Amino acid sequence: MALELTTDQVRLIARLSRRWPGADVRAHQRHWGVIVEVRRDGRTVSLTALDGKGGIEPARSIPRAA
Repeated sequence: MALELTTDQVRLIARLSRRWPGADVRAHQRHWGVIVEVRRDGRTVSLTALDGKGGIEPARSIPRAA
């Protein structure tokens, strides 16, 4: 299934990339939309859900595991 992102969704991905310089930004397509994962030093530092209708869930920082 092809999914076209909205301009706002693409801008969000660009902001995540600037917020985490040098991090790997990955997109994982799901049947309901896309999960955007930001990884740095082998750890996930942010996850964002983008739905197929143009919606954006807020990015969340993930605390380091003990």
